Amino acid sequence: MLETLGTYAESPFDAPQFLQLTPEVYLVAWDPAHTVNAPPQLEEMSSRKFSAMASVRLALLDGRSRIVWALGVKDAAPLRLKLTAGTVGSGAELAFSPESGAVAADPFALTNGLTQNACAVLVTTILNTWSGMFRLSRSRSFLGFARKLLHSVNDAPPVADCVACVGETRIIETLLNSECADVTSAVLIGDDGIRRLETEPFNALYNGGKNRLFVGAVSSAKAPSKSFLVLSGPWGLAIRRLESGGEPRSLGTWWAANTRKLPELRDHLITRFGSKTPETRAAVRDLQLAEPMPARRHGALGETASFCAVETALTVDSGVLAGGWMRDPGRSYAGLDLLVPGLEPQPLELHTFDGVLPESQGGYAIRKFVAFAPAGAKMKHHIQPRFELRLASGERASLVPPPQPGDAVDSRASALGVVPPRHASDDVISQCLAQPFAELQKRFIDQVGTPGEITIGAPVDAPTVSIVIPLYKVYEFIKPQLAAFASDRWLAENAEIIFVLDSPEQATHVEDLLIGFHLLYGLPIRLVVMEQNGGYALACNAGAARAKGRYLAMINSDVVPTGSGWLEQLCASLMMDEQVGAVGAKLLYADNAIQHAGLKFIHDEKKRWFNHHYFKGFPRFYAQASLSREVPGVTGACLVMARSDFEQAGGYTTDFIIGDYEDSDLCLKLRASNKKIYYLGDVELYHFERISIKKNGDYTRGVASQYNRWLQQLRWEQEIMDVMSSIGARDGVLAG
Repeated sequence: MLETLGTYAESPFDAPQFLQLTPEVYLVAWDPAHTVNAPPQLEEMSSRKFSAMASVRLALLDGRSRIVWALGVKDAAPLRLKLTAGTVGSGAELAFSPESGAVAADPFALTNGLTQNACAVLVTTILNTWSGMFRLSRSRSFLGFARKLLHSVNDAPPVADCVACVGETRIIETLLNSECADVTSAVLIGDDGIRRLETEPFNALYNGGKNRLFVGAVSSAKAPSKSFLVLSGPWGLAIRRLESGGEPRSLGTWWAANTRKLPELRDHLITRFGSKTPETRAAVRDLQLAEPMPARRHGALGETASFCAVETALTVDSGVLAGGWMRDPGRSYAGLDLLVPGLEPQPLELHTFDGVLPESQGGYAIRKFVAFAPAGAKMKHHIQPRFELRLASGERASLVPPPQPGDAVDSRASALGVVPPRHASDDVISQCLAQPFAELQKRFIDQVGTPGEITIGAPVDAPTVSIVIPLYKVYEFIKPQLAAFASDRWLAENAEIIFVLDSPEQATHVEDLLIGFHLLYGLPIRLVVMEQNGGYALACNAGAARAKGRYLAMINSDVVPTGSGWLEQLCASLMMDEQVGAVGAKLLYADNAIQHAGLKFIHDEKKRWFNHHYFKGFPRFYAQASLSREVPGVTGACLVMARSDFEQAGGYTTDFIIGDYEDSDLCLKLRASNKKIYYLGDVELYHFERISIKKNGDYTRGVASQYNRWLQQLRWEQEIMDVMSSIGARDGVLAG
């Protein structure tokens, strides 16, 4: 299919002709008198080799064929060519002498007498194949030939528009005939050469099926001027002219003024351009935020009506986490699909559980659902993925969730709220939550940035131990904690104190507090300030990375020693036995009841292993809690170990969410390297448990702890069974 044919020149090739395309590339054109029913052959009689050679066979209007060869010729020696058209007796010879020169290739002569399909084949062969084979894409003489070739095929092509620009990415739009469905090639011809359009173009029916809307992109430092867009496919060839119209608009400005806001085009822009460059990623995000799609539900609330809504749709690199609810008393719904650009609708496997709407919405009983669609990277930049509800009638209804948060912190918080904790079963976690949680946690960690540091007082020279204390919004225990440290002579002389602030918005306030306490107690302090909140594990790792001591003491900000000597005793136990990987102490509640006397693993109601403390709630001086012994693990609220062991273990694992199970995971990593974990029953500290973590709204949602428990089970189940079998059997009555 050609939309317009140019005026043909009268120049038949009944006898083969030698034509010059560029200084080093020549064409040979021949219209054999007989039917060409086999591949044509061209041979140089002196066995001279060409740098490259290619041919194309084209149909003429009179039923014959035109054969065009392209030859790469690097020197000016004479040529004697033998041509064969595949039929017995059908051959010709052609001699060429550089002294006599060659006639310049005339595009109008080459296209004269060709069928429309043959014209399309010739154009696409020269522009797509030969331009690369003979390295012609930036040759000025070839570009001039290419423009004339297009003019010979279509002397009045319609106009395409360069409608938007993101950095050097230019977006081009045009309308095509409705039959131009499969675009197999798209190139742009301009003053600076021939370039392929970079991403898979958008090409969809438009205007009630009368046209197709084509949108593609090309990289160019300048807006394309006096250029041609050439599209081809099984249907033929379409040529468009691009005229200079000044610098195009931004993506968002163009979309805001665009009257062709097809949802499929929006999906295409987000999918294709979102992964191209940081600039295009920001542009498609801004487009979605500036012009969000209206949220769309299905049905209306009522006693007998069906109703469905997708309330959460979070995109990660591997797919989409979806959550919502439905009410379907008439069983009108057959299923729910995710719409993935360029693919068939992807059915969702819904995990459902009972719920009730608020009284303001009628108080109806509903079925909540959660699902994960492994759609891959196609959806990763979509803030509003689209869904389709399959109805029992065979019809389909569109569903659009509200815009989802683009920030990693808010996205993770939204994901944690998609399922109530009591419904976070192993199946729901493994099939729906685990993959998006892992990716959102990594995205959260990656955005934290590089910590800074503030030094208060003269640093301790060559400290024996570095005390690392993460801080998050709770500072009421700093004063009693530092007072206890200052009254401990060994600690004051041998330890450096590193606070790690994980709520950086309060850096000025905390710095002022620590300066005051330094003046009061005389202890030098290092304050590491996270660039953004990163959670317990990342804060502890940041402090440990700056530590200078041989040993690390990981201490929570709500832990206060009962007296002196505790740190010296814990470090001494490590010095005496290199097989000990970590030691912990007895931790007490404010009422002197035991909070921790070693960490062990027990089964919950779902038969999952979770962390528990020996003798939790028992009296302070309970005899068996005062026995020092090997234990499965110790809490991170007070954990002392060699810095070299911490580094070899990779520090705290950062894929647990918020701040839970990192300590038991570290102990299990130490055990995996044949280290032991010890508890010292005669070392005591107060622990005002979980004061700071309760300030974290994400943790209070509860699903984080369920996920962390599942993750530890997945990673360490056999090791936990082994350690509890050996140490648990030895403990005997130590089952508190």
